Amino acid sequence: MTRTDLVSLLPELILCGGGVLILLLDAVAPGLRRAWTAAALAVTAAAAWGAASAWTAIGSIRTCNGMLETGPITVAFSLIVLLATALCLLASDSYLRRERILGGEYHALLLWCAAGMLLMLRATEVLTIFLSLELLSISLYSLAAYHRRVSVAVEAAIKYFLMGAFVSAFVLFGIALLYGATGGTRLDEIGRAFAGGHGTALASCGLLLVVCGFGFKMALAPFHAWSPDTYQGAPSPFVAFLSVAPKVASALVLFRLLEVAAQGPSLTASRWVNVVGILSALSIVVGNLLALAQTDIKRMLAYSGVAHMGYLLLALVTFDRASLAPVLVYLLAYVLMNAGAFTVVSLLYSRPGARHEIEELAGWGYRFPLLGGCLAICMLSLGGIPPTLGFLGKYLVFQQAVAAGHVHLAVLGVAASLVGVFYYLRVVYVLYMRPERRQPEGLLIDGWGRAAAVIAALATLVLGLWPADLLQWLIAAAGAR
Repeated sequence: MTRTDLVSLLPELILCGGGVLILLLDAVAPGLRRAWTAAALAVTAAAAWGAASAWTAIGSIRTCNGMLETGPITVAFSLIVLLATALCLLASDSYLRRERILGGEYHALLLWCAAGMLLMLRATEVLTIFLSLELLSISLYSLAAYHRRVSVAVEAAIKYFLMGAFVSAFVLFGIALLYGATGGTRLDEIGRAFAGGHGTALASCGLLLVVCGFGFKMALAPFHAWSPDTYQGAPSPFVAFLSVAPKVASALVLFRLLEVAAQGPSLTASRWVNVVGILSALSIVVGNLLALAQTDIKRMLAYSGVAHMGYLLLALVTFDRASLAPVLVYLLAYVLMNAGAFTVVSLLYSRPGARHEIEELAGWGYRFPLLGGCLAICMLSLGGIPPTLGFLGKYLVFQQAVAAGHVHLAVLGVAASLVGVFYYLRVVYVLYMRPERRQPEGLLIDGWGRAAAVIAALATLVLGLWPADLLQWLIAAAGAR
């Protein structure tokens, strides 16, 4: 490996090395466990610095024999993943101490999972994408079952693992078909084969299998069945990470795969447009209708996540690099508002494994004014109500769909958003307009958790009010090669 290769791998090396160091120190100095959250946050910040510094030092370039790409778009996606990691770490400390499961394994697994996502974001070769996917998936399965004394968490992890194993087999079989049809495993080689019309049917079948695999990671309908049970059973602060970070990484991979498909004959490309349009419409309708019927807030957020990924696909239907700017804004908004909501849920519900009924929050907007306000802001942003960043994200993806001529999908998205407003405002209504039903018991609300909730809610509001600098940077990153 050359020096340039090592510099390009700086963020991943920092994350992996930090995870190993925390795990070793946890074994030899368990008395330092209270410091692991701060240490993991420092490692995450160092990785963000490493991602920005690597791009500044070597510029837009392909390294590691052309298998990894470094550029402004990968840096932007990487920073969003690392933001989700930091919010999860902040939210996790009180939960882990309250449940007496604080240990270095949790922080190490989270850092290794983030490393896998950063590698997957930058991979330009399908086998590298698959290996990165497996690295992050193994960490996710382990973290989902981390609270092993709770049977619901173990059950959720087993379901997630079994379905994820099937999906991994689909992805690997799709990669095999792509290689057999095109003779290459690099995305640019596969794209040239599509452009030349070589092995179009077999390659399209392989690409469809890979797209289905990443549809599972993004919880798109009909690949969403794992998400409600996993979200409900897994530790709530981890769900703040699970619900957003894998979707950020998968969105860029999905865009690159669709970009490859768009290089084929016009008839083939138009069929892929239809496939993405159907996935988008199905996710929007199924997610909103099922979320409408939920009384458990974690299951409601799980189904609303299905709908949000459907909204995100509205921008990706165009297969155009210009769609990356709306995608980035939407993903940043989704990370902040969804992670913020799950952070508050982890702080206000003290019975892991039990149902997290929305009605239990009745009147708590006044008992916990800071957390109640943060949850209300996140709910308004999820509903796409101005002046939050969630409104801006939805506006940009709808605008992109209309500009590309998919007015019918944009109309469906707007109509479904009106349905979504109902179940998001229901949470706000319960917080402030229902009499208190129960006294808080066994809560541990610390500074770390409050910081995560405030950062997420405040950023959602501030970036929604003053988005100009953010938009300028993201549009520049999306347009650069």
